[in-house]
Amino acid sequence: MLQSLLRLPNFRWLWFGQTFIFCAAQFWFVALTWLVLQKTGSGMALGAVLMAAAIPRGVLMLVGGAISDRLPPNTIAAIATVTNTILAGLLTVMLFTDGFNFQIVVAISLLSGIAEAFLYPATLALLPRLIRKARLGQANAWMQGSEQLTNVIGPAAAGLAIGTLGLTAAFAFNTVLFAIGAGCIYLVRTRPSSAAVWVNPQAFTSSIVEGLHYAWQHSGIRISLLLIAMINFALLGPIVVGVAELVTVRFSGDATTFGYLQSAYGVGALLGVWVAGQLSALKQLKTPLLLLGLGLGLGLVALGFAPHIWTAAAIIILMGIGGGIIGVLGLTWLQQETATSMQGRMMSLVMFASVALDPFSQAISGALLDVNLTGLFVSAGITMLVTVLISLWSNANDGYA
Repeated sequence: MLQSLLRLPNFRWLWFGQTFIFCAAQFWFVALTWLVLQKTGSGMALGAVLMAAAIPRGVLMLVGGAISDRLPPNTIAAIATVTNTILAGLLTVMLFTDGFNFQIVVAISLLSGIAEAFLYPATLALLPRLIRKARLGQANAWMQGSEQLTNVIGPAAAGLAIGTLGLTAAFAFNTVLFAIGAGCIYLVRTRPSSAAVWVNPQAFTSSIVEGLHYAWQHSGIRISLLLIAMINFALLGPIVVGVAELVTVRFSGDATTFGYLQSAYGVGALLGVWVAGQLSALKQLKTPLLLLGLGLGLGLVALGFAPHIWTAAAIIILMGIGGGIIGVLGLTWLQQETATSMQGRMMSLVMFASVALDPFSQAISGALLDVNLTGLFVSAGITMLVTVLISLWSNANDGYA
């Protein structure tokens, strides 16, 4: 039960910390997206801002994971969140003084991407250090439940705050959320790691290479990471950039409507997390990922033809249910298959697979957005379906365990 897990002080601080941080991150994403679209009116400009965060996040993700295996991950996560707090505060000051500058927004986005490259692997690496393997499934269900809850609350709160209070007050509130999350994570205490801290760059590089070799030698982890990467490539850009355009062009909505639609995926994922909590552990991950890819591909195509907001919301919720189920079961499987000394690096690879193609997804989505809105969603759906077909026809399942 969640209640019994929350009696554990370290898990309690981790759960509350992640909840505030992820809520702040979702809030930030919606507010920043809306700010850029309103100030520039360009899908290409929005793609550039999102890419500014995605590129360093992807490039440095493995570095963040390697460091999380050598230094206290709670400290790393807290420092990264404090950085995001400062960045949100700077953007608040910029808007308060009515001095919007696109180049400064790009720079702030870039710095936030660097911070996230260290934040997410460190946060994911904390849980296996706090909870024994027998309870990892239960703990992951509730951690994923927390994340999906923030996927509902964060975007909706951002849309509501922007619509009623304005962008300046919204970013000020965002700053407070990041600050609370940083304090909670800092209070988490872990056992000292037996791993030695690097004394030279060569040892640091070797640690990263060791993690890559570990994942490559484990065929199940290798194939799962490739599928996760392709799913996120086809999904992220359309769901963020495309849905924002759907709201303004097809549904004649505002920031509040955009926030609600972004929350719809979180609602579905939260239901998926509950379903996952009732299921047994996975024996392998490839087949569930293929089924998820198939469902998401069909959902993206359908979303491109959604005639009104309620149809779009229903489609996004169904897509979220599949994502929530796989999120819990897949992460638990990966953690159970990974040695404790490798948790930080493997979790960084999971995050890397999730974000490595983000810049391309966002850039392509921004370009297609300026050409044809429906075509953006159809292209993304076809990409997903082709990936599933190629995976089904491959011989990569040989030795998959």
